[in-house]
Amino acid sequence: MSERSFSVSMVASAVVLILGSFPSIADTLTESFEEKNSHIDLGQADVSLFHYRQSSNLLAQSGVTVHPSVANADNPISIRGASNGIAVMQDNIFYSAAPYSAKNLVSLPNLFFQSSVSSIKHTNVGQGGQGSFGVLNYTTAEISDRDTDAIVNIESNADGSPAGGLIVSGKTKEYGMLLGVDYQKSEDDAGFKTSFDNKHEKTDILFKINAASLAGARNPQTTQFSYHFTDTTLDNSSIGLTENDFSLSPNTRYAATQLDYETGKRQRYALAHQVDLSGSTMFTDFYYQSFSQGGQDTLFVDDQLINRQLLQQLSDFEKNPTSQGLTTNTAIADNDFDGFGVQTKGISMYGAHEVTYQARYHSDKAEIKVGQLDYLVGENLNLAVQDNIYGVSDYTDKADAITTAVNTKLNYDAWSVNIGLGYEHVSVVRELGANTDLITEADFSDDGWLPAIEVAYKNDAWLFALSTKQAWTAASAGNTQQLAQEALQYQLALHYQQGAFVAGLSTYMHDFDNQHVTCQWGMNCLPYQEATQVNLKDVTVTGVDVNLDYNMTFDSFSIPMTLAYTYSQAEFGQSSCDIILGCYRDGEQLPWVPEQQLSASVGLVMGQFSLVANGLYQSETGNALTPGNYGVDSQLKVDLAAKYQMTATHELYVRVENVLDEDLVAKNYQMGMLAQNEMTTYIGYQGHF
Repeated sequence: MSERSFSVSMVASAVVLILGSFPSIADTLTESFEEKNSHIDLGQADVSLFHYRQSSNLLAQSGVTVHPSVANADNPISIRGASNGIAVMQDNIFYSAAPYSAKNLVSLPNLFFQSSVSSIKHTNVGQGGQGSFGVLNYTTAEISDRDTDAIVNIESNADGSPAGGLIVSGKTKEYGMLLGVDYQKSEDDAGFKTSFDNKHEKTDILFKINAASLAGARNPQTTQFSYHFTDTTLDNSSIGLTENDFSLSPNTRYAATQLDYETGKRQRYALAHQVDLSGSTMFTDFYYQSFSQGGQDTLFVDDQLINRQLLQQLSDFEKNPTSQGLTTNTAIADNDFDGFGVQTKGISMYGAHEVTYQARYHSDKAEIKVGQLDYLVGENLNLAVQDNIYGVSDYTDKADAITTAVNTKLNYDAWSVNIGLGYEHVSVVRELGANTDLITEADFSDDGWLPAIEVAYKNDAWLFALSTKQAWTAASAGNTQQLAQEALQYQLALHYQQGAFVAGLSTYMHDFDNQHVTCQWGMNCLPYQEATQVNLKDVTVTGVDVNLDYNMTFDSFSIPMTLAYTYSQAEFGQSSCDIILGCYRDGEQLPWVPEQQLSASVGLVMGQFSLVANGLYQSETGNALTPGNYGVDSQLKVDLAAKYQMTATHELYVRVENVLDEDLVAKNYQMGMLAQNEMTTYIGYQGHF
C-alpha cells in the first residue's frame, strides 16, 4: 500500500531532527521502525483524496488521542494519558509561539500546507522537556525540483462555504522559492430563537526561499528562509445547550452568546542552515514567532459562573423572554504570545554507527489581559452593553530554556542499540499586573535529565524492540508547588512485515511520579484557573496497541485497509480535589483518556476512481465525580471521500464528513452540551501544473 503503516509508535528513535527539515545521514534500525509506524504521507493516494484542512480522524491515524472539538476549532490532543509535555512541531520548530509559558494554548497547522504528519509517543531526548511525553511533527511542502510547479485546490460545501488554496514553487540554478496561500470561510445557521450565523474565516500564507552553496564555498551548504502567517476568526461560545435543547437542534446557540468570538494572528520567521562537512553534517535554525489572540466569551449570568441550573434559566428565558431582561457577563481576552530561539545539531558517522549532538536556547512570553463586559439580554433577545470594560486579570509569564542532548546509535548486524541522554534547564517568571488577587507571582528554575536506552533486533520479517526512558517536563509559572512532571516509560514491541501486510503489537507502561494538568479539554475555566497548573500524584498509564495495514491487490482494482486499536488504562493514584479537575478517586480512569480508541480506513481503487472511508471510534470519556465534566458517551465518526482522476493532473472529488449524521458531542460540562460537525458534504477540484 505505501510507506505508511498506522502501527502506533512501538519504539521511538531517541532522536528526531529538531533542527530544520533536512534528512538524517543514515537511518538506524529503530529510526526506520519509527518511520514506518507513526508516519502519514499526506500525498499518499488513500489519504490525499480527502483534502482535509483539519481532521480529528487523520490525527487519530497518526497515533494520538484526539479530543472532540466544536466545528472549525483545533482539536486538543493527549498522548498516553499526558496532556502537557507534548510538543507540536512544524518543520521541527515549535508550532506554538510560547510552548513553555502558555501550556493550555491549543493550536494546530493547516493540513493543506503539510506534506506529512508523524507522532512519537514517548520521550525524545533531543526535544527536551517539551517533547518528553510525545511529539506531533508536521512537515510543510517542499520546494519543487522543477522550474515551476503549481497545485490549485478549490472546494465548497453544500451551504456554499468556500475554500481555496494555491502552492507555487520552483528552482532556478542554486535558488528555490515557494509561495502558498489558502483561504477558508463558512457561515452556518445558528441561534436557538434568533437568526444569526456561526462564522469561520481563515487565511494562511506560507513563503520559502532557499539557496544552495554560494560560489567559492568550501563545503556543500543549503540556507532556507521561511515565513508563515495565519489569520483566523471563529464565532464560538463556551455556553452549550441543555439536554432538551440539544436534542431539538444540537448545532444552535443561545442569543446571549451571539457576540462571542475568537480571533488569532500568528507569524513565524525561521532561518535554517545546513552544511556538509567531512564525515558529519551540521544543522542550525534561528526562529521567531508571535501569536495575538483576542475575543470575548460569555461565562456568567448575574456575575455567577454558569452551571446547569443557570443554563436552564437561560434556556427558559430564551423560550419565554420577559421585559425584565437577563444580565450576562462576558470575558474579553487580549493576549499576546511570542517566542524565539536558536538550535543546532551535529551528526557524525563512525562506520555503521552515528553520534548526534544537539543544543537549543529558547525563550518565550505570554502576556495575558482579560476584562469583563456586561450585557442585558432584552425581551427581543438583542444584547445591550451595560457598562465599560473593566479588568479581571492581567499577568505576564516568561520562560527561558536551555536544552542539550547526545545520542549514540550503535548498529551490529541485526542488532541496534540507541543510548541517549538529554538535559534541560528552565527558568520561569510570573509578573502580576492589576486584578490578580487569586494569582501569585513566581520566580524559580528547575532542571532535569532525560536518559533513554533502546534495543532492537531484526530477523527476516520480524522486529523486536525494548525501550526504557525517563521523561521530565518543568513546571509552569502557574504551578504553585513548582513540581516537574516525571515518569518512567517502558515499552515492548513486535513488528511483522511480509509483502503488503504489516502487523504490530506493543505494550507499554508510563509510571508518573507527578502529572501536570492545565485547563484544556472538556472544562470551562475562569481566567485564574487558566493561569493554574495542578499536580496529580502517582498516575499510571498502561496499554496495548494493535495495528494492521494491508493492501489487497487484484487485476483491475485494489482494496487498501488499515486499522489501529488502542486500549489504555490511565488511572489516578490517589484520591484528592483541586481547582481544575474537582474531586477524583484512586483507581479511577483519567477523564480525558478513552479506554478504547479505534481508527480504521478501508478503500476501493479502480482505475481512475477511488473511494475511501475513514472511521474513528472512542469509548466514553469524563466522570460524574469531576465537577464540570459530565463526560461524552462513546462516539463513532465516519468520513467518506471519492475521487475521479480525469487526467494525470486534474481531479474531481467529493468528501462527506460525519456521513452517519450523528449528533456528536464536543463538550458536555457544567455549561451545557456543545456539538461537533453535523454531516457536511464538500465538492472540490484539484489541479497540478
